[in-house]
Amino acid sequence: MESSQTPTRDKLIFAAQIASILLIWLFVILISLWIVNLLLLAIELNDVPGASVGISIVAIPVFLTLASILTYVFVGLQREKRRMNTKP
Repeated sequence: MESSQTPTRDKLIFAAQIASILLIWLFVILISLWIVNLLLLAIELNDVPGASVGISIVAIPVFLTLASILTYVFVGLQREKRRMNTKP
């Protein structure tokens, strides 16, 4: 079955997918840096970094997992699209 989408629409969808991948990784990196900054600030102020450690133990792996899943799905969709386009 042939795709009824136009090349312009395909490029627009691809651009939106790339943008979502870049934005989620930017978000993950910035959140991780912010949490590490909170930890360092708590240590510098001789404060108990308990809340920052608790947040970082949960938040950083969750965000990394979500970004990895989104990237995995994107790569899988692109492979499937290439595989479908190369069939005779």
